[in-house]
Amino acid sequence: MEDMKRYRKNPSRNKAIVLAVLNIAAAAAIGIIAGWLYKSYSGHGSRLNLEEMRGRMEAAADSVDACIGIGLIYGSDTLCIAAGSVRERETDNGWRFPMLSVFKFHQALAVCGWLKDSGTELSSAIEVAKGQLQENTWSPLRDSFPDGGVFTWEELLEYTLVWSDNNACDILFGLTGGPEYTDSYVRSLGTDGFRIRYTEAEMHENQALCHDNWSTPLSAVSLLEKFYRMRHSDEYSEFVWKTMSGCHTGQKRIPAPIPDDGTTIAHKTGTGDMDPDGKIMAVNDIGIVELPDGRHYSIAVFITGAGCGPEECEKTIARISEIAYEYIR
Repeated sequence: MEDMKRYRKNPSRNKAIVLAVLNIAAAAAIGIIAGWLYKSYSGHGSRLNLEEMRGRMEAAADSVDACIGIGLIYGSDTLCIAAGSVRERETDNGWRFPMLSVFKFHQALAVCGWLKDSGTELSSAIEVAKGQLQENTWSPLRDSFPDGGVFTWEELLEYTLVWSDNNACDILFGLTGGPEYTDSYVRSLGTDGFRIRYTEAEMHENQALCHDNWSTPLSAVSLLEKFYRMRHSDEYSEFVWKTMSGCHTGQKRIPAPIPDDGTTIAHKTGTGDMDPDGKIMAVNDIGIVELPDGRHYSIAVFITGAGCGPEECEKTIARISEIAYEYIR
Protein backbone atom coordinates (compact mmCIF):
# COMPACT_ATOMS: atom_id res chain seq x y z
CA MET A 1 0.00 0.00 0.00
CA GLU A 2 2.84 2.39 0.87
CA ASP A 3 4.39 1.60 -2.54
CA MET A 4 1.15 2.66 -4.26
CA LYS A 5 1.17 5.95 -2.31
CA ARG A 6 4.75 6.66 -3.34
CA TYR A 7 3.82 5.84 -6.97
CA ARG A 8 0.99 8.42 -6.91
CA LYS A 9 3.11 11.08 -5.18
CA ASN A 10 6.03 11.04 -7.74
CA PRO A 11 4.64 11.20 -11.31
CA SER A 12 7.92 12.50 -12.85
CA ARG A 13 9.83 9.52 -11.53
CA ASN A 14 7.04 7.23 -12.70
CA LYS A 15 7.19 8.73 -16.22
CA ALA A 16 10.93 8.18 -16.36
CA ILE A 17 10.49 4.54 -15.37
CA VAL A 18 7.84 4.01 -18.05
CA LEU A 19 10.03 5.62 -20.72
CA ALA A 20 12.97 3.46 -19.69
CA VAL A 21 10.87 0.34 -19.93
CA LEU A 22 9.58 1.39 -23.35
CA ASN A 23 13.11 2.09 -24.57
CA ILE A 24 14.26 -1.32 -23.43
CA ALA A 25 11.29 -2.97 -25.14
CA ALA A 26 11.93 -1.03 -28.36
CA ALA A 27 15.59 -1.98 -28.34
CA ALA A 28 14.69 -5.63 -27.82
CA ALA A 29 12.18 -5.51 -30.67
CA ILE A 30 14.74 -3.91 -32.99
CA GLY A 31 17.22 -6.58 -32.00
CA ILE A 32 14.75 -9.36 -32.75
CA ILE A 33 13.84 -7.86 -36.13
CA ALA A 34 17.48 -7.28 -37.02
CA GLY A 35 18.31 -10.84 -36.05
CA TRP A 36 15.45 -12.18 -38.14
CA LEU A 37 16.53 -10.13 -41.15
CA TYR A 38 20.12 -11.20 -40.67
CA LYS A 39 19.08 -14.84 -40.52
CA SER A 40 16.76 -14.46 -43.51
CA TYR A 41 19.39 -12.96 -45.77
CA SER A 42 22.56 -14.49 -44.47
CA GLY A 43 22.41 -18.26 -45.07
CA HIS A 44 25.05 -19.65 -42.66
CA GLY A 45 26.21 -16.34 -41.23
CA SER A 46 26.59 -14.01 -44.22
CA ARG A 47 24.85 -13.96 -47.57
CA LEU A 48 27.14 -14.80 -50.46
CA ASN A 49 27.52 -12.30 -53.23
CA LEU A 50 27.75 -13.41 -56.85
CA GLU A 51 31.54 -13.50 -56.98
CA GLU A 52 31.78 -15.38 -53.69
CA MET A 53 29.36 -17.94 -55.04
CA ARG A 54 31.45 -18.22 -58.20
CA GLY A 55 34.59 -18.80 -56.13
CA ARG A 56 32.99 -21.52 -54.03
CA MET A 57 31.57 -23.27 -57.08
CA GLU A 58 34.93 -23.16 -58.86
CA ALA A 59 36.62 -24.58 -55.77
CA ALA A 60 34.10 -27.43 -55.66
CA ALA A 61 34.63 -28.12 -59.37
CA ASP A 62 38.42 -27.96 -59.10
CA SER A 63 38.40 -30.59 -56.36
CA VAL A 64 37.56 -33.40 -58.82
CA ASP A 65 39.24 -34.77 -61.93
CA ALA A 66 36.66 -33.70 -64.51
CA CYS A 67 35.60 -31.01 -66.95
CA ILE A 68 32.70 -29.13 -65.38
CA GLY A 69 30.30 -26.53 -66.74
CA ILE A 70 27.93 -24.59 -64.51
CA GLY A 71 25.13 -22.24 -65.48
CA LEU A 72 22.76 -20.34 -63.20
CA ILE A 73 20.12 -17.66 -63.68
CA TYR A 74 18.40 -16.00 -60.74
CA GLY A 75 16.47 -12.89 -61.66
CA SER A 76 19.00 -10.51 -63.17
CA ASP A 77 21.94 -12.58 -61.90
CA THR A 78 23.56 -14.82 -64.49
CA LEU A 79 26.54 -17.06 -63.80
CA CYS A 80 28.41 -19.30 -66.24
CA ILE A 81 31.53 -21.24 -65.26
CA ALA A 82 33.91 -23.57 -67.07
CA ALA A 83 35.93 -25.19 -64.30
CA GLY A 84 37.80 -28.28 -63.19
CA SER A 85 40.18 -29.86 -65.67
CA VAL A 86 38.32 -28.15 -68.50
CA ARG A 87 40.74 -25.29 -67.92
CA GLU A 88 43.52 -27.44 -69.31
CA ARG A 89 41.79 -27.44 -72.72
CA GLU A 90 39.50 -24.44 -72.82
CA THR A 91 38.70 -21.41 -70.64
CA ASP A 92 35.74 -20.14 -72.64
CA ASN A 93 32.42 -20.25 -70.80
CA GLY A 94 30.90 -21.43 -74.05
CA TRP A 95 32.49 -24.87 -73.69
CA ARG A 96 30.27 -27.56 -75.21
CA PHE A 97 29.18 -30.46 -73.01
CA PRO A 98 27.55 -33.70 -74.18
CA MET A 99 23.96 -33.66 -72.92
CA LEU A 100 23.14 -37.36 -72.95
CA SER A 101 19.56 -37.69 -71.67
CA VAL A 102 19.31 -34.02 -70.73
CA PHE A 103 18.22 -33.48 -74.34
CA LYS A 104 14.99 -35.34 -73.52
CA PHE A 105 13.83 -32.10 -71.93
CA HIS A 106 14.37 -30.35 -75.27
CA GLN A 107 12.58 -33.22 -76.98
CA ALA A 108 9.59 -33.01 -74.62
CA LEU A 109 9.14 -29.33 -75.46
CA ALA A 110 9.30 -30.16 -79.18
CA VAL A 111 6.88 -33.09 -78.89
CA CYS A 112 4.39 -30.91 -77.04
CA GLY A 113 4.82 -28.21 -79.66
CA TRP A 114 4.12 -30.80 -82.36
CA LEU A 115 1.03 -32.06 -80.52
CA LYS A 116 -0.30 -28.55 -80.05
CA ASP A 117 0.25 -27.58 -83.68
CA SER A 118 -1.39 -30.78 -84.95
CA GLY A 119 -4.31 -30.60 -82.52
CA THR A 120 -3.39 -33.95 -80.95
CA GLU A 121 -4.35 -34.62 -77.35
CA LEU A 122 -1.86 -35.98 -74.81
CA SER A 123 -4.37 -38.76 -74.18
CA SER A 124 -4.34 -39.95 -77.81
CA ALA A 125 -3.25 -43.57 -78.22
CA ILE A 126 -0.10 -44.88 -79.94
CA GLU A 127 0.57 -48.52 -80.76
CA VAL A 128 4.11 -49.66 -79.99
CA ALA A 129 5.31 -52.89 -81.59
CA LYS A 130 7.68 -55.32 -79.91
CA GLY A 131 10.30 -54.62 -82.58
CA GLN A 132 10.44 -50.96 -81.54
CA LEU A 133 11.67 -51.92 -78.08
CA GLN A 134 15.40 -52.33 -78.58
CA GLU A 135 17.46 -54.58 -76.31
CA ASN A 136 20.72 -53.57 -74.63
CA THR A 137 19.57 -50.05 -73.84
CA TRP A 138 18.03 -48.40 -70.78
CA SER A 139 14.29 -48.96 -71.10
CA PRO A 140 11.90 -49.44 -68.18
CA LEU A 141 9.14 -49.39 -70.83
CA ARG A 142 10.53 -52.51 -72.50
CA ASP A 143 11.13 -54.18 -69.14
CA SER A 144 7.49 -53.66 -68.15
CA PHE A 145 5.97 -54.34 -71.58
CA PRO A 146 8.37 -56.60 -73.52
CA ASP A 147 5.76 -57.33 -76.20
CA GLY A 148 4.82 -53.69 -76.72
CA GLY A 149 1.32 -52.35 -76.34
CA VAL A 150 -0.85 -49.28 -76.69
CA PHE A 151 0.27 -46.13 -74.89
CA THR A 152 -0.74 -42.49 -74.80
CA TRP A 153 1.57 -39.63 -75.72
CA GLU A 154 1.42 -38.69 -72.06
CA GLU A 155 2.69 -42.10 -70.98
CA LEU A 156 5.58 -42.11 -73.45
CA LEU A 157 6.61 -38.61 -72.37
CA GLU A 158 6.50 -39.72 -68.74
CA TYR A 159 8.83 -42.60 -69.57
CA THR A 160 11.32 -40.22 -71.21
CA LEU A 161 11.17 -37.38 -68.68
CA VAL A 162 10.75 -39.28 -65.43
CA TRP A 163 12.61 -42.51 -66.21
CA SER A 164 14.85 -41.35 -69.09
CA ASP A 165 13.70 -44.27 -71.24
CA ASN A 166 15.74 -44.58 -74.45
CA ASN A 167 13.18 -46.59 -76.40
CA ALA A 168 10.36 -44.18 -75.57
CA CYS A 169 12.63 -41.34 -76.66
CA ASP A 170 13.30 -42.86 -80.07
CA ILE A 171 9.64 -43.80 -80.58
CA LEU A 172 8.75 -40.15 -80.02
CA PHE A 173 11.51 -39.07 -82.41
CA GLY A 174 10.03 -41.37 -85.04
CA LEU A 175 6.59 -39.82 -84.65
CA THR A 176 7.60 -36.15 -84.68
CA GLY A 177 10.29 -35.63 -87.30
CA GLY A 178 13.36 -36.92 -85.49
CA PRO A 179 16.21 -34.99 -83.89
CA GLU A 180 16.05 -32.42 -86.71
CA TYR A 181 12.56 -31.32 -85.71
CA THR A 182 13.48 -31.15 -82.02
CA ASP A 183 16.56 -29.05 -82.79
CA SER A 184 14.58 -26.71 -85.05
CA TYR A 185 11.66 -26.34 -82.64
CA VAL A 186 13.86 -25.42 -79.67
CA ARG A 187 15.68 -22.84 -81.79
CA SER A 188 12.30 -21.35 -82.69
CA LEU A 189 11.88 -20.56 -78.99
CA GLY A 190 14.85 -18.21 -79.28
CA THR A 191 17.46 -20.53 -77.81
CA ASP A 192 20.89 -21.24 -79.30
CA GLY A 193 24.12 -22.72 -77.97
CA PHE A 194 23.11 -26.36 -78.39
CA ARG A 195 22.74 -29.08 -81.03
CA ILE A 196 20.60 -32.22 -81.28
CA ARG A 197 21.50 -34.48 -84.21
CA TYR A 198 21.22 -38.12 -83.19
CA THR A 199 18.79 -40.60 -81.68
CA GLU A 200 19.52 -42.80 -78.67
CA ALA A 201 19.94 -45.82 -80.96
CA GLU A 202 22.50 -44.00 -83.12
CA MET A 203 24.50 -42.88 -80.08
CA HIS A 204 24.37 -46.39 -78.67
CA GLU A 205 25.80 -47.75 -81.92
CA ASN A 206 28.55 -45.13 -82.09
CA GLN A 207 29.44 -43.61 -78.73
CA ALA A 208 31.37 -40.74 -80.31
CA LEU A 209 28.09 -39.32 -81.61
CA CYS A 210 27.09 -38.46 -78.03
CA HIS A 211 29.34 -35.40 -78.33
CA ASP A 212 27.20 -34.12 -81.20
CA ASN A 213 24.16 -33.75 -78.95
CA TRP A 214 25.65 -30.93 -76.90
CA SER A 215 24.79 -27.79 -74.98
CA THR A 216 26.56 -24.97 -73.21
CA PRO A 217 25.55 -24.41 -69.57
CA LEU A 218 24.21 -20.95 -70.40
CA SER A 219 22.04 -22.33 -73.20
CA ALA A 220 20.56 -24.91 -70.83
CA VAL A 221 19.58 -22.44 -68.10
CA SER A 222 18.29 -19.95 -70.69
CA LEU A 223 15.96 -22.63 -72.08
CA LEU A 224 14.83 -23.53 -68.57
CA GLU A 225 13.97 -19.88 -67.96
CA LYS A 226 11.96 -19.68 -71.17
CA PHE A 227 10.11 -22.82 -70.19
CA TYR A 228 9.42 -21.50 -66.69
CA ARG A 229 7.70 -18.45 -68.12
CA MET A 230 5.46 -20.63 -70.35
CA ARG A 231 4.91 -23.53 -67.95
CA HIS A 232 1.24 -22.66 -67.34
CA SER A 233 0.47 -21.37 -70.84
CA ASP A 234 -1.33 -24.52 -72.02
CA GLU A 235 -2.03 -28.12 -71.02
CA TYR A 236 1.11 -29.37 -72.77
CA SER A 237 3.51 -27.06 -70.96
CA GLU A 238 1.68 -27.69 -67.70
CA PHE A 239 2.14 -31.42 -68.23
CA VAL A 240 5.90 -31.08 -68.82
CA TRP A 241 6.24 -28.92 -65.69
CA LYS A 242 4.38 -31.39 -63.48
CA THR A 243 6.17 -34.39 -64.98
CA MET A 244 9.65 -32.94 -64.55
CA SER A 245 8.72 -32.02 -60.99
CA GLY A 246 8.19 -35.74 -60.40
CA CYS A 247 11.52 -36.87 -61.86
CA HIS A 248 12.73 -40.02 -60.06
CA THR A 249 16.29 -40.09 -61.39
CA GLY A 250 19.23 -38.09 -60.06
CA GLN A 251 17.99 -37.57 -56.51
CA LYS A 252 21.62 -37.36 -55.36
CA ARG A 253 22.31 -34.47 -57.75
CA ILE A 254 20.51 -31.07 -57.78
CA PRO A 255 17.74 -32.15 -55.33
CA ALA A 256 20.11 -33.67 -52.74
CA PRO A 257 20.82 -30.59 -50.53
CA ILE A 258 17.42 -28.90 -50.90
CA PRO A 259 15.04 -29.40 -47.94
CA ASP A 260 11.60 -30.92 -48.36
CA ASP A 261 9.80 -27.74 -47.30
CA GLY A 262 7.49 -27.17 -50.24
CA THR A 263 10.25 -26.33 -52.67
CA THR A 264 9.56 -27.60 -56.20
CA ILE A 265 12.44 -29.11 -58.19
CA ALA A 266 11.78 -29.76 -61.87
CA HIS A 267 14.91 -31.33 -63.33
CA LYS A 268 16.32 -33.63 -66.00
CA THR A 269 19.43 -35.76 -65.69
CA GLY A 270 21.84 -37.22 -68.21
CA THR A 271 24.40 -39.97 -67.65
CA GLY A 272 26.94 -41.51 -70.01
CA ASP A 273 29.12 -44.60 -70.13
CA MET A 274 32.89 -44.80 -69.97
CA ASP A 275 34.69 -43.28 -72.96
CA PRO A 276 37.67 -44.98 -74.73
CA ASP A 277 40.05 -43.27 -72.29
CA GLY A 278 38.34 -44.91 -69.33
CA LYS A 279 36.64 -41.70 -68.17
CA ILE A 280 32.96 -41.09 -67.57
CA MET A 281 31.46 -39.33 -70.56
CA ALA A 282 28.78 -37.45 -68.64
CA VAL A 283 27.06 -36.97 -65.31
CA ASN A 284 24.63 -34.08 -65.77
CA ASP A 285 21.63 -32.42 -64.21
CA ILE A 286 19.65 -29.32 -65.18
CA GLY A 287 16.64 -27.96 -63.37
CA ILE A 288 14.41 -25.22 -62.02
CA VAL A 289 14.17 -24.74 -58.26
CA GLU A 290 11.03 -22.89 -57.12
CA LEU A 291 11.06 -21.82 -53.47
CA PRO A 292 7.91 -21.77 -51.30
CA ASP A 293 7.84 -17.95 -51.45
CA GLY A 294 7.57 -18.03 -55.27
CA ARG A 295 11.15 -17.11 -56.11
CA HIS A 296 12.96 -19.47 -58.50
CA TYR A 297 16.28 -20.07 -60.18
CA SER A 298 17.53 -22.25 -63.03
CA ILE A 299 20.72 -24.26 -62.67
CA ALA A 300 22.70 -26.60 -64.91
CA VAL A 301 25.74 -28.70 -64.03
CA PHE A 302 27.48 -30.70 -66.75
CA ILE A 303 30.37 -33.03 -65.92
CA THR A 304 32.35 -34.77 -68.66
CA GLY A 305 35.68 -36.61 -68.95
CA ALA A 306 35.57 -37.56 -65.29
CA GLY A 307 38.46 -39.59 -63.94
CA CYS A 308 36.64 -40.02 -60.63
CA GLY A 309 33.69 -42.33 -59.99
CA PRO A 310 30.04 -41.51 -60.69
CA GLU A 311 29.33 -41.16 -56.97
CA GLU A 312 31.96 -38.41 -56.71
CA CYS A 313 30.44 -36.67 -59.73
CA GLU A 314 27.01 -36.73 -58.11
CA LYS A 315 28.42 -35.37 -54.86
CA THR A 316 30.02 -32.52 -56.81
CA ILE A 317 26.71 -31.63 -58.47
CA ALA A 318 25.02 -31.75 -55.06
CA ARG A 319 27.69 -29.47 -53.58
CA ILE A 320 27.30 -26.95 -56.40
CA SER A 321 23.52 -27.11 -55.96
CA GLU A 322 23.94 -26.50 -52.23
CA ILE A 323 26.08 -23.41 -52.86
CA ALA A 324 23.44 -22.01 -55.24
CA TYR A 325 20.67 -22.69 -52.74
CA GLU A 326 22.60 -20.99 -49.94
CA TYR A 327 23.16 -17.94 -52.16
CA ILE A 328 19.53 -17.56 -53.13
CA ARG A 329 17.54 -18.55 -50.08
